[in-house]
Amino acid sequence: MNSSMEICMFYFGVLVLISNYFSLSSSTSLFNLTTDQYALTVLRNSIVSDPNAILHTNWSIHTPICGWIGVSCGTKHQRVTALDLSSFELQGTIPPHLGNLSFLRVLDISSNSFTGVLPSQLSKLRRLEVIDLGGNNFTGEIPSWFGALSQLRHMYLNNNSFSGRIPSSLFNLSRLQSLNMSFNILDGSIPNNICKCKELEVLQLQNNSFNGDIPSEIGSLSMLKALFLWKNQFKGRIPKQVWNLTSLRMLNLAYNQLTGRIPKQVGNLTSLIGLFLGHNHLTGMC
Repeated sequence: MNSSMEICMFYFGVLVLISNYFSLSSSTSLFNLTTDQYALTVLRNSIVSDPNAILHTNWSIHTPICGWIGVSCGTKHQRVTALDLSSFELQGTIPPHLGNLSFLRVLDISSNSFTGVLPSQLSKLRRLEVIDLGGNNFTGEIPSWFGALSQLRHMYLNNNSFSGRIPSSLFNLSRLQSLNMSFNILDGSIPNNICKCKELEVLQLQNNSFNGDIPSEIGSLSMLKALFLWKNQFKGRIPKQVWNLTSLRMLNLAYNQLTGRIPKQVGNLTSLIGLFLGHNHLTGMC
C-alpha cells in the first residue's frame, strides 16, 4: 500500500471516529427532543377519520408541537404534559408509541370513536394523573397494568365496551379520587381491596353486569361523596358499613337484586341529598 493510500485510510478512520462520537454524545438529547413529536405523529397517522381536519391540518411537522391544538407542554423541558382531544369526532386506534410521552400528566380523548384495545405501552406513563377514555368504542378487559400508574387520581373509562372483571391491581392506586366505569359490559364482583383507595370520592359502576354482594369494604371509604351502582345484578343485603359514610351526598343502588330491610341507620347519612334504592327487593321505610 503506497503512502497516499495510507494517508487516505487514516483520515477516513478519523472521520468515522468523530462521527461516532457526536452520534453517541447527542443520541440521548436528540431522542428527548424528538420522541414526543414522533409519538404524536404516529397517533395522527392512526386516525382514519378526522372530519373537521383538526389534526391533519394543525399537526404539522413544520411547527413546534407545543403549538399543536390539544397539546400542552411544560415550561421547563418543553415536553408534552397534557393531550386533550375530547369531542374532536376522531376515529382510529391508540398506537403503542403514545406510551413514550413520558412527561404526560393528562390524557383526554373522550367523546370520540376510538376502537380496539389499550396498548400495554401506556403503562409507561408513570406521571399520569388523569385519564379520560369515556365515550369511545374500546373493547377488551380492563388492563391490569393500570395499577402501575401510581400517580393516577382520576380515571374515566365509561361508555365503552370493556368486558370482564375489574382487576384487583386497579385498587392499588392509593391516590385515586374518582373512578367511572359505567355503561360497559363488566361483570364479576367488586374486589375487596377497594378499601386501599382511601381518597376515593366518586365511584361510578352503574349499568354493567356486576354481581354478588356489595363489598363491606366500601364502608371504609370515608371520603366517598357519590356511589353509583345502579342497574347491575348485585344481591344480598346492603352492607351496614355503607350507613357510616357520612360524607356521602349521592347513593344510587336502584335496579339490582338487593334484599333485606332499609335500616334506620340511613339517617346517619347527614350529607345525603339523593337516595335511590328502588327496583330491588328491599322492605321497610326510610
